[in-house]
Amino acid sequence: MMRAKANVISWRRQRGFSLIELMVGLTVSLICTIAMMSAFALFEGQKRTTTSGDDAQQNGSYSLYELERQIRTAGSGLTQGFNYGLWGCAMTAYTGSTQRIPKAAAAPAPFSTWPGVSPATPVPMRAIPVLITDGGVDGSGNALPDTIAVVGGNPAGTVFKSKVTSTPASTTVVLDNSLGIYAGDYMLATTTVGNCVLGQVSTNTAATNTLGLSAASVPSTGFNGAGYLFDLGAQPNFSLYGVNTTTAQLTTFDMLQLTTGPTAGTVLPVADGIVQIKALYGVDDGASNAAIPGSGTLGDDIIDEWVKAVGGTWSSASILASQTTAAQAVQQIKAIRLVVVARSQLPEKSTDYTGPTQMTLFSDLPAALQSKINLDPQYRYKVYDTTIPIRNAVITRRF
Repeated sequence: MMRAKANVISWRRQRGFSLIELMVGLTVSLICTIAMMSAFALFEGQKRTTTSGDDAQQNGSYSLYELERQIRTAGSGLTQGFNYGLWGCAMTAYTGSTQRIPKAAAAPAPFSTWPGVSPATPVPMRAIPVLITDGGVDGSGNALPDTIAVVGGNPAGTVFKSKVTSTPASTTVVLDNSLGIYAGDYMLATTTVGNCVLGQVSTNTAATNTLGLSAASVPSTGFNGAGYLFDLGAQPNFSLYGVNTTTAQLTTFDMLQLTTGPTAGTVLPVADGIVQIKALYGVDDGASNAAIPGSGTLGDDIIDEWVKAVGGTWSSASILASQTTAAQAVQQIKAIRLVVVARSQLPEKSTDYTGPTQMTLFSDLPAALQSKINLDPQYRYKVYDTTIPIRNAVITRRF
């Protein structure tokens, strides 16, 4: 009897879980799994949002830094030439025996319509530190990105000017003083009225103040007729900056095409996730503005008002129309107000975002200066707004 009872207890211990017990266990496990996955999905979504926002912040910060660095140094080597026919001169530039400026064909996209001057080719350029080309608006009235051209030099020493005493040959020029000019430097020479030519120094014979010029960097006439030379250093900056709206990138194009290799003559990306840049000129035009203390006197180097790069005075077409209009613009433009808009790379659920679908740039300025852009609810945006002084413009009344 005792053995039979022990067998029954042993059999009950060996039979395992019942079907009902297994179903209850599976149900509880499933509920726990769903809860954990929901929490994980929520956490992952928050992480993606944070990461995307951080990426947009980094891209926007770097883009603003790069543009500010270029604009702050714009005009280096140029602004000393106010009284010597340099400002606003129509430039001719060769590199590698090919004429780069005026450019025979339009630049690659997104600069194919720059600078918005008719005829489109040859593409002109004048000696102007910064030139904004307004992007206009699309069919819905939303602002399109602007293009910013930056011109300047990086001379090793500060050379005010060098007077040309003779040009014995197309690749030779004699100066009154060649101190501070080095082989490899690019010199900008004022030639006939309103024109200037860029050329690269190959040798500097200090004893006779004679410069040899690289034949591949000058036209066949060389610096013939030049009055003064201005040193732009070994890596002059003749660059365009704009936004590729297809790839959402800040891009740049070297108008001189000084680089060699597979990237020569191509548009290069600067930063990803940039969807908009807009810029305004801060000008000293003598206008009285109650919001700007001290404004109202022409030539006092105080910004009297902010203006868009449009219209009969400040559009690219108007500034590039003649040396007179270009030189006047150089004298009056004292700062650039710049907005960079960065966007996250990864889209999110539109239902996770309930913010506005449109943004106004320069919202603190009059309505005529503002720009509106559409926002995609599936992305996060970072906006950077700054004012950049054209430092080299401060000395324009001194020379």
